[in-house]
Amino acid sequence: MSLALFDLDNTLIKGDSAQAFSEYLAASEVVTPDNFLTANHAYMEDYEAGRLDLSAYMKYTLSPLATLSPIETNNVIDLFVKNVVEAMILPKARQLLEQHRKAGDELVIISATGSHLVHPIARRLGIEHALAVDIEFVNGYITGEIVGIPTFRKGKVERIAQWAKQRRVSFADAAFYSDSHNDLPLLEAVRRPVAVDPDPILQNIASDRGWETISLR
Repeated sequence: MSLALFDLDNTLIKGDSAQAFSEYLAASEVVTPDNFLTANHAYMEDYEAGRLDLSAYMKYTLSPLATLSPIETNNVIDLFVKNVVEAMILPKARQLLEQHRKAGDELVIISATGSHLVHPIARRLGIEHALAVDIEFVNGYITGEIVGIPTFRKGKVERIAQWAKQRRVSFADAAFYSDSHNDLPLLEAVRRPVAVDPDPILQNIASDRGWETISLR
């Protein structure tokens, strides 16, 4: 059995689920901070430039959920996945996942998006294993704080290494599919790095190193 690792946003889905969720919240009855989407776009620009302060981003973008009860939060997320994310899932991504399933590979999503979104989206894709930025809950309420090692940049390597060790499997022989240069540490750590509709920085790196490049669009 080999591991097939997948980034989520702009890889398996068209667009960024966290940004789409912020837009969904802003258009809903959930109370959001002033200039919420403007601030979100600024954070996304920082991400693309490789300078994102992940802790500040998570705390800010999750702040609208802080006053919602656990039931309310779950309902908002469930409706978002059903009404928004479903349409973002790329048909070619589904085909790719099925190819790996038929090959007997173990599928794992590893994403820098919060676990509150990644886990339900993974279930929607029929993927059992998902590693994401774990967020703190106190009495069922989201605080916006990050728990443990975030699956971001080098943190993705650390988290998948921990996950693989617990299951006594190797991730060094894995394939990893990603669109982002922020995932360079994990792309460099696996046997088969695959650039998927890569951003300009990753496109250049993949070209220079002879990495496989594909499109799921």
